[in-house]
Amino acid sequence: MQNLRELLGSIDRAHLPQPGSSKRQDFKEWYHFNIVDPDQGLDIIFNFSLAGDVTRAGAARADVIALCHLAGGGWFGAIDSYDGVAVEVASDRLMIALGPNSVTFADNAYHIAWRLQDESFVLDAKLLPRVEPLLIWNETSVGSGSLNWLIVPDLETSGQLTIGGTTKSFHRIDSYHDHNWGSWRWGEDFGWDWGFATEPRPAPEAPALTLVFGRTASRNGDTVYEQNLAVWNHAELAKFFTRRQIRARREGRHLGDIPRLPGAARLINQGRVLNVPARYCISARDDPDWLDIEYSVETALQISVPTDFGFGLVDLNETFGTARIRGEVGGRPVAFVTRACFEFMG
Repeated sequence: MQNLRELLGSIDRAHLPQPGSSKRQDFKEWYHFNIVDPDQGLDIIFNFSLAGDVTRAGAARADVIALCHLAGGGWFGAIDSYDGVAVEVASDRLMIALGPNSVTFADNAYHIAWRLQDESFVLDAKLLPRVEPLLIWNETSVGSGSLNWLIVPDLETSGQLTIGGTTKSFHRIDSYHDHNWGSWRWGEDFGWDWGFATEPRPAPEAPALTLVFGRTASRNGDTVYEQNLAVWNHAELAKFFTRRQIRARREGRHLGDIPRLPGAARLINQGRVLNVPARYCISARDDPDWLDIEYSVETALQISVPTDFGFGLVDLNETFGTARIRGEVGGRPVAFVTRACFEFMG
């Protein structure tokens, strides 16, 4: 059987709606990447999103999100917006181009060129998948719509980032990628919690565990619709906890300052951000496998998305912090502390 990593150029292609589809005005597609470099105190988020009817000028929007958090230096970055028809997308392979930005897959690796229009953020990187991808192509319900999810949670990444005139290079560090697409309406009664963590490696080629958690729920979190915790042991998916095997909860409130993007969001809601937890705790049990995860938020930034129902915002809270993980999977004891990233919607 061919290695699925070699097929990512095809299976990670864009999934635009067919012409005439009744769902095209609610269509959404996101390509999301994180790069984590604890040694330099460098956390990077870059994301391409497309929303609306891409078949008509003025009926779809494409956003380029470029963010970086530096230890001791705070958050940098912004969101650039384009008309959806400005996007160049290949139908048979991963190739996306939008202004000076591009995402492609060639020679078994992702190649990224990411540039804000004012050149305050310039990223060039090569991301080589270390693990088999996970494809959750099951039309998971979100409100009256649904989404699909492809996850490549552990990639070996090299490149450089220039922010504010300062260039930082990185070599063979950890990164994360996912891709989701479907049709849903921001502002309906749903929310999600999502996060990932990779075991620290003594060397770039050393095996490691990687964990990805996902949960969809009602907007206020009272009703859980779906949840899972996927665990990779080196290159292979080793365990998939789901539904009643998992308990998760938010604890406390993060008290640090939380910037908002775009800046105009503060004109709509001028109060402090109050919906980012101080900690997030996950327990997963499927005898004899078990995991306990305690994630502590250290820094956060809120991205505000306009609802699809007139005037209002949906909040996506991007956070970085420390995850403490212990347990046993497949007979292997698990105990490590690592830099991690979680997103909380709502």
